Amino acid sequence: MAKESQRLLICAERCGSKCCKSTPPALTSEDIIRINKHVSNDKWIRKIEESDKIVHIVEKKNKTSDCYFLAERNLCSIYDNRPLDCILFPFFLKIKENTEDSYEIKWLVWYCPLTQEIGLETLLNEARKIIEIYLEKEPQIVFEYQTAMYKSGGYKKKHFMREEIITINKCE
Repeated sequence: MAKESQRLLICAERCGSKCCKSTPPALTSEDIIRINKHVSNDKWIRKIEESDKIVHIVEKKNKTSDCYFLAERNLCSIYDNRPLDCILFPFFLKIKENTEDSYEIKWLVWYCPLTQEIGLETLLNEARKIIEIYLEKEPQIVFEYQTAMYKSGGYKKKHFMREEIITINKCE
């Protein structure tokens, strides 16, 4: 995996962290628990309620379009504990369960300096490994992510890259 500090600097310096100034990150229940361990207030989270689902996203900072956690010099103040949405970036996925151990995934990408510096295939392979781990142990997290992405509008302005089937050997 490309060094995390390298990614952070590419985002902050080469593009000004544009993704952190656009659509708010979608949150999973796991993200909320993890981030709450490091944040002393609940002002960072926004609930989107609809009749069938409640999803959470990261709140914007001070009535701007900036992510609540975007700090000075376009750096992320919770980078080591960022949401799954941010970990997968610049990739996004739409997932459908085919069978108990097979998933159809459509990968979407937001082209940015990361895709140029590190390379699409390297980044996609890293994202796929992360998703495979979740699908083996906690597949519901991936589906929570997808639901929050739909409700937050997070799939807008993303480009379709590829579709694939992933087969998982689930832990018993």
